[in-house]
Amino acid sequence: MGVARGLLLMSIPVLLVSLILAPYPKLVLGTWLGRWVEIGQALAKIFVFMVCVDVTRVHPQFDTLEYVTSEMRAASSSLTTADARLEKVINLVDDYGWNRGFLINVGDVKGQVLDQALRARRRDPQPLQLAVELGTFVGYGTLRMARVLNGSSTLITVDPSVMSYAIASSLYEQAGVRDQITMKKDFSYNTFRELKLQGKKIDALFIDHVKKFYLSDLKLALQLDLLAQNCVVVADNILSPGAPDYKSFMFSEEGRQLFKTEVHQLHVEYMPTWPDEVLVSTFLGAS
Repeated sequence: MGVARGLLLMSIPVLLVSLILAPYPKLVLGTWLGRWVEIGQALAKIFVFMVCVDVTRVHPQFDTLEYVTSEMRAASSSLTTADARLEKVINLVDDYGWNRGFLINVGDVKGQVLDQALRARRRDPQPLQLAVELGTFVGYGTLRMARVLNGSSTLITVDPSVMSYAIASSLYEQAGVRDQITMKKDFSYNTFRELKLQGKKIDALFIDHVKKFYLSDLKLALQLDLLAQNCVVVADNILSPGAPDYKSFMFSEEGRQLFKTEVHQLHVEYMPTWPDEVLVSTFLGAS
């Protein structure tokens, strides 16, 4: 009898934890009781992240936002122009990456390659009307693109992560360029198909999302005829963590017919001893 009672008492906390962690309580417990379990789950999460865990220390994206907003508030009186605000936010993200933690945005060293590629494309007689970024993270790459484009072109950033959407949007607000950026909480293939239906062409494409999708997304853009003549395609992290199939394609016979490609040998963002490459490719037109 004592053993049975002990097992029963031990099963109660296990049952409670199972109910709290149940992903679909209404399906398991019914509408009325399931709704109360949902409320309990929500209150538990709020309590954990308000009292027990400092969310800004859990993930570098949150910590970056906390750092940038705090520093921008302290420097607000000295930031008298829109350009100054944008420059300050970019510099603060770099400061965080170099001195406070680690981030996986393109960074200030490889970011200069992105800047130069966009500036070179803007000097082309054909206007740069649409720039697309694949992979938002904290919005750093978008901010660099916005600084070069200066509101002259449509700028779209695509990322399925709600965390990236929320944090990047907040950083755009801090930089004063939120109205210059169209955010898509979606996957690249959906955005590409949407642009095709709208009859749009991409003049600049920055690829910095999941590395295994670099080549498939580029081929989808080609298949949909989305790349404008002389579209500049910048791809980060070709060596680290690596997109070898993308690089192989760019230097294959087919790739050379479609693109003129330059390799920039630099290093991983905020890690000078860790080599990386950025590829800058100019679309020559369909073969």
